[in-house]
Amino acid sequence: MMLFRHPVITAPPPSSGPPASLPGFFRYFLAEHRTIFVWLFLCGLSVACADALVAVFIGKMVGFVGQADRWAAWHERWPALLALLLVIGVVRPFLIWLDLFLRNSFLIPGVTSRMRWISYWRVVRQSWNFFQGDSPGRLAHWVMQTPGALREVAEASIRAVWYLSMYGLTSVVLLANADWRLTVPILAWFAGFVLLLRSSVPQLRGRADDNADKYSRLMAELVDGYGNILTVKLFGVAATMDGPVRKALLAHDDAQARHMKSVTGFMTWLTLLNTGLLLGTAAIGGFLWLHETVSAEAVAMALPLVWQVANTGGWVAWEVSGIYQNLGEVRQGMGVIAAPTAMPDDDAAPALDPRFGGITFDRVTFGYGNQPPVLQDFSLDIAPGEKLGIVGRSGAGKSTLIALLLRLADVQGGQIRIDGQDIRAVSAEGLRARIGVVTQDVSLFHRSIRDNLLCGRPQATDSELEDALRRAQAASFVASVSDEEGRRGLDAVVGERGGKLSGGQRQRLMLVRALLKDAPIIILDEATSALDSETEQAIAVELTTLLADRTVISIAHRLSALAMMDRILVIHDGGVVEQGTHDDLLRQNGLYAKLWRQQTAESNHVAPSINQPIE
Repeated sequence: MMLFRHPVITAPPPSSGPPASLPGFFRYFLAEHRTIFVWLFLCGLSVACADALVAVFIGKMVGFVGQADRWAAWHERWPALLALLLVIGVVRPFLIWLDLFLRNSFLIPGVTSRMRWISYWRVVRQSWNFFQGDSPGRLAHWVMQTPGALREVAEASIRAVWYLSMYGLTSVVLLANADWRLTVPILAWFAGFVLLLRSSVPQLRGRADDNADKYSRLMAELVDGYGNILTVKLFGVAATMDGPVRKALLAHDDAQARHMKSVTGFMTWLTLLNTGLLLGTAAIGGFLWLHETVSAEAVAMALPLVWQVANTGGWVAWEVSGIYQNLGEVRQGMGVIAAPTAMPDDDAAPALDPRFGGITFDRVTFGYGNQPPVLQDFSLDIAPGEKLGIVGRSGAGKSTLIALLLRLADVQGGQIRIDGQDIRAVSAEGLRARIGVVTQDVSLFHRSIRDNLLCGRPQATDSELEDALRRAQAASFVASVSDEEGRRGLDAVVGERGGKLSGGQRQRLMLVRALLKDAPIIILDEATSALDSETEQAIAVELTTLLADRTVISIAHRLSALAMMDRILVIHDGGVVEQGTHDDLLRQNGLYAKLWRQQTAESNHVAPSINQPIE
């Protein structure tokens, strides 16, 4: 059965992204699994034919036991009865087992996992802006749910619709062979069934789409609340969570109720249709038997055949309802998985080759959405090995410069070059692999400390890890960390977003990542803001070693952290208004000097004693 195995992780996803059309989306995900679906089609056809022969066997048995000369009937009919017994007792169970084996051993685990892997792979490589516009819970829901819904549609189409079509066709042939008039009720049933589907499906589809949308919004609210549990605890569950979750839950309940109402109406009409099929076949069969046109054997075969069609029709109707519900899930998920990539990364693009670390912003223009540009014709040269500090009030454009350098967003005009290489012409992942970043917003995975640190350099050895921990003043606290499973030190899991660690501890782990990465370009974005003064001074020595012979861009609101920079830029409204060394900027007596005086005054301010009156 290795014929059906598909590598889930090792095989790369298709080179192009999924189409935005529903048929194209299905082809994109199912094409590489066509072999197993061909086998499932063949199994479905074979099982349908074998099931139809059950009714033939019943008819043959009725005809056999109705004979006056029993032994003569036995000698005449035993070969046919034995053949039918072999088909029903041996072949049919084997076919059903094979069908279940293919579904449960290959289709459900293997194919679904492969589709989820491709979906994850596509979504995680979307642009930073893509993730800013949606909630993590909703994205995760569609990455997990859409492949399962897609597989369910394909599986149910074979399991139910294809089976009913083949069983119905076989039944019509068998009934027509007995008497063509016995086919009238079943042909009328098929016509009514199709009309019922045509009249009910549009409403089922619309309400299934609405139900799927409301469910995803409910999931997003729940994940958003659990992901911000500290805020929930600090400000109260009722104030932060109860209202939005209740609103989303009621909206989903209403959408689900309307969807189920449509399903109830559909199933009721189908029950009436099935009743008409059985009664019509019985009436015509009885009439023909009374007029000696057909045998009792034919009538005995006809009734089980149409009863199985009626039962299968109810099952198929339920499956069709599920198909349209799952189609709603797929259409919703397509908006995430098949979304066009705003910043596609060319896999064939070369990696960045930063020989010296010189950076050039050449007439760069960039803005967010329809807002005025944050940067307009912005130019800046950073020499190889230069230590550049950037200061400015919030919204001045500091973070935008860093985002553009890291290609979290692309310039809308101009170029950014590193050692003469346009960063849009190199691999984005290759670019970021050569830039070390320590941010104020510390991101840690819900994994072990070791796994979190190895993001800096996966191939780092334990001795290199220990050396980086020592240099970042983190070795002692890491050794004392433990988790609920009894794991300690580097093997301890740090919790959601590193919630088991203090802000300063998390920031020191970010420094360890940078030390391990050993990149030629370093970006420090408030890199020591969460540290106490004593730890900051101790780490400053290690940072000096880390930054030697590297190009450094450091953003800090605490100006004392930039005093030793080779050059400091003061950014205001997307432009450089002052630049120079710390001493130069103080002599200019401009915005930098004003900010410096404010900070030094604040740091020298002594609060009044509790017993001292405030004047």
